[in-house]
Amino acid sequence: MKVKTPYDEQISEKQKNIPDKSLQVISKNSGSLIYFNRPPLFLANFPKSAAEKFLEIGIEEKFGAQDEILHKGEVGSSLYLIIEGCISVWRQGAKLAELKKGDVFGELILFREHYRIASVRAEEPTIVLRYSRHMLMDFFSHQEQKIVNLHMMNLIEIMRQKLIAANEKIVELERKLFELRSS
Repeated sequence: MKVKTPYDEQISEKQKNIPDKSLQVISKNSGSLIYFNRPPLFLANFPKSAAEKFLEIGIEEKFGAQDEILHKGEVGSSLYLIIEGCISVWRQGAKLAELKKGDVFGELILFREHYRIASVRAEEPTIVLRYSRHMLMDFFSHQEQKIVNLHMMNLIEIMRQKLIAANEKIVELERKLFELRSS
């Protein structure tokens, strides 16, 4: 049996004061447990109850490795939140990005329905929550303005991060092209 020291008690006391940021809900659609250690960026700074309500209403979809989830050129009407697995984003045979648990894709539908600008496929067995544009509009129309504002800030941050990643890839490709031309 381990003897508790004053240090152990301090750690235990500190842990009591740290708010639990994990999200854990049972999906209303599938009955599956959805769990995040911390909120995905899409739900960052939401009150826990609002974030959990959002997760509850998503429609769970499962994909096997290499299954196509979205096809470039299709009319998009849903946003997806990855709850397990990994996906890749492709256009004209080039891999543009890899996304993992907690990431979203298809977020441009929040502005309007549009043609998908890239294809998306599962890199491994993957589970996503799908939210139609109508579901999202309905959810946010019943929230306080503070939550709608947080949502927009989170969405802008997601798009900022994706733009930075795209810019880094462009710079890397430009360097490689320069090296090829120089040799």
